[in-house]
Amino acid sequence: MPSPEQPELLATPCVTCREHHLKCDREVPRCGRCVRAGRECRLGFKFKPSKDTFSRDQKWPRPPRQRGLNHIYGSRQRQRQRRLIALVIYVDETQSLTTGSLIEDNTSQYEFRVDNTDTTSPDLASTTTPTTLPAITSLREYAETGKQTRTDASFFSENTSPRAFHPYRESPGASFRVVEPYNAQSFSAAHDVRIPPLKNVITSALQTTSTLPLKNRTEALLFRHYIQKLAICLDLCDPHRHFELVVPERAAESHTLLNAIFAIAARHLSHTTDFDPLASNRYHDECLRYLIPMLNHASTVSDENLFAATIILRMLEEMDVPTTGQDTYSHLLGIHAFVNVGDHYMVPGSLSAASFWVGLRQEIYIAVITQQPVKLSLNHFVVDRSFEPADDYTWSNRAIVLIADVLNFCFGENSFTVGEWNALDEACQKWSATRPPSFNPFFYRERAAPMAFPEVWHGSSCHVIGIQHHILAQLFLTQFDPSIPKVGTNRRAAVKKMTHRIENLVRELCGIGVCNKWTPPGMFTACMGIAMFGDQFGERSDQEALIDLLKRTEGDHARPTAAIQQQLMKAWGWIPEGDE
Repeated sequence: MPSPEQPELLATPCVTCREHHLKCDREVPRCGRCVRAGRECRLGFKFKPSKDTFSRDQKWPRPPRQRGLNHIYGSRQRQRQRRLIALVIYVDETQSLTTGSLIEDNTSQYEFRVDNTDTTSPDLASTTTPTTLPAITSLREYAETGKQTRTDASFFSENTSPRAFHPYRESPGASFRVVEPYNAQSFSAAHDVRIPPLKNVITSALQTTSTLPLKNRTEALLFRHYIQKLAICLDLCDPHRHFELVVPERAAESHTLLNAIFAIAARHLSHTTDFDPLASNRYHDECLRYLIPMLNHASTVSDENLFAATIILRMLEEMDVPTTGQDTYSHLLGIHAFVNVGDHYMVPGSLSAASFWVGLRQEIYIAVITQQPVKLSLNHFVVDRSFEPADDYTWSNRAIVLIADVLNFCFGENSFTVGEWNALDEACQKWSATRPPSFNPFFYRERAAPMAFPEVWHGSSCHVIGIQHHILAQLFLTQFDPSIPKVGTNRRAAVKKMTHRIENLVRELCGIGVCNKWTPPGMFTACMGIAMFGDQFGERSDQEALIDLLKRTEGDHARPTAAIQQQLMKAWGWIPEGDE
């Protein structure tokens, strides 16, 4: 094997530049790009094949005879003595991650022994491979290069990372209407994909000192306001209610998470009451003061507490649009970094997985308003596009993934095909036909004058959000229906039929939001539909009902709708062109 001391081995591009898709100048001992970026320069090795060949009369030894499984694996007693213990050197960065202080060079190191042996099958212990920590790029490097962060695929097992699959693919030789949706269960069985168990996830420890109970009464009021009023907006499709139950507990020992809670609660109260409008800025700045130093550490993107804090700060960012005048999407980049780190830290049922689903809904909101594709990666274990029997929360998340696929189809860079539209429409119909009957409302009444929307009562927030996102998918598929003639005598009838269907879907979308105001995101989702399709309503009474819903959403839930109101009133002719 060649030695790293040979000159030709140091002349190859370094691994760090290749991972970031950058041209390496191949300087030694560290390349210029890594020196300027402050990154670790990992050298690559060039292995040259040997020119020696074996002779034709080369004699090869015969393999030994197999003498049974006991000879291969040894006795149970010997296997228990040879259990594989992986030694992991862990640098304790707890203090710096939770307080934002810099890491000293003399940081103490601790050795943790991770037992990778399956205790139920001691005979197979020798086949277990040691656990290795993945190399993760920092958030700052992600922001500079714009590339997705990567992880070592061997973190949990050889087959952990999933392959990229098209969500809805057409069968060869079949018509466009035949669809084979991505089935997570069959995929796992066919490719031996194992979801990493919770016991093997290495998470950073928290501070030993708790900030609870709070000493300041105002902060206690903010803490309670978050739990009682805002956490429900994040735990819509989470049966474990992580943001209501787990996040407050973690916030007791995480300054960043605690300040994020204070900031979002103060911002919501300042928009809905006469609470101090500057209080949120103080907590937000304090939160960023701890968060920014952490961007230099690779462990940041694997810390689910920081992931949850970024989700909360993104919710605050959405509320700040009326104040700042524009949405900067600053925290969306942070969400992308946490999501793109891979499946190793996004275990189903964890806070990271719950944060992923909230981040996806936030990304869908932005994609709808800006009419752009969803930029969040959907290639994860937690994403399920199948139609197999499952709990109601899984079905709601399937509807959310479906609208994300529809938005990528409608606003993607590549021109869509009729076959892709048919596949998505088929998936939309199949979701409606196979979903559990619990998604049916327990009360429904058709609209009657002067009502603009039907009455639709649901008992669960996951039902509200699942049905509404499914309606959004139907709306966009109807609007982008390729079967509508572009010109000709049949176009007017087709457009009229399309407009009638869109009006009915928007009415149902708004009816669900108005009749289930106890879950505020139902109103947010209704506003998304109004923003995209409200201009197609011609009756004055319907237009006034839509404007009233937008105003109530902004007044009661601090969601900015003023810009949408102005655009709709111009489209309806309420405001002459050129007037504000």
